[in-house]
Amino acid sequence: MMARRRMQVLGGLLATLALAAQAQAAPGCASYASELGVMVEALEAVRSRVDYLAPPDDPVAARHRAQLELVERDNASRLGALMAACGWPRSSVEGLEAARRAWLIAQQRSEDLPFQRQVVRQLELAALDGEASVIHLATASDRLAVKEGRPQRYGTQLRQVDSCVWDYYPLEDTARVEARRRRLGLPSLADHKRSINAMIITENCPPPDFSNPNIKR
Repeated sequence: MMARRRMQVLGGLLATLALAAQAQAAPGCASYASELGVMVEALEAVRSRVDYLAPPDDPVAARHRAQLELVERDNASRLGALMAACGWPRSSVEGLEAARRAWLIAQQRSEDLPFQRQVVRQLELAALDGEASVIHLATASDRLAVKEGRPQRYGTQLRQVDSCVWDYYPLEDTARVEARRRRLGLPSLADHKRSINAMIITENCPPPDFSNPNIKR
């Protein structure tokens, strides 16, 4: 009986080793999409308990915020490891939903600059092959540029300049930015800024008069 049991264990071990050898070219990548699903599920479960309106000294709210911070940090660490092994999730392999989940996880750690540099690099590589969203690439690239004090390449990031008007963070050469936006199918800088300002206008703010030369387009 013991000999039979040992043979069963050995057979299972050999089968596991064979499967591991087959997956050696892409370690961990087969479960990439499912892992992203688990990470987002955990993120949403913890986030649903956070009371963003609670006072800072509320102990329960503070504990939930700390739990959310921990999940976001762990998710970013795991996504970083997956990107190092497998790259950014590709639409033809992991699927569009996996890429959406990776993007959601990446956005939660915008202050982690080494991680964001990795995100931008992997998005660049995947986008070159047509396997990643160019909008995600443009947004991640510009956010990182703003954090590092560099001008934007795509013009996706704006800031509030007074109570009713938003304008761009510094841009690279405007003509080149406009050309990149056209290649990505994005509206012009002026049209984009106009639409952003239209969204944030409240009933107490008059619509911005873009014909006024004192208001920059």
